[in-house]
Amino acid sequence: MPRDLHSPSSAHPDPPSTPESMGDGKPTFLSQRTALILFMAIATGIGIGILTFASETSCPKAVLAGICAAAACTMGLNTLIE
Repeated sequence: MPRDLHSPSSAHPDPPSTPESMGDGKPTFLSQRTALILFMAIATGIGIGILTFASETSCPKAVLAGICAAAACTMGLNTLIE
């Protein structure tokens, strides 16, 4: 039965969906959303690390910049991608 558009929403939202399971009944390791966020964050971290190393020629600075960029990108994409 569809909900009336003018009625208030339910106080209890639908429970979060579980990860999709594979054919043998085992759940997947990562959801597609999580895999996309981590892939984009790692790619961003590597790119920022390479650019920092090219400009500073310091490995520790490049590694720290890459880690910070990956962490910030993960947090940002987590709120952005729903």
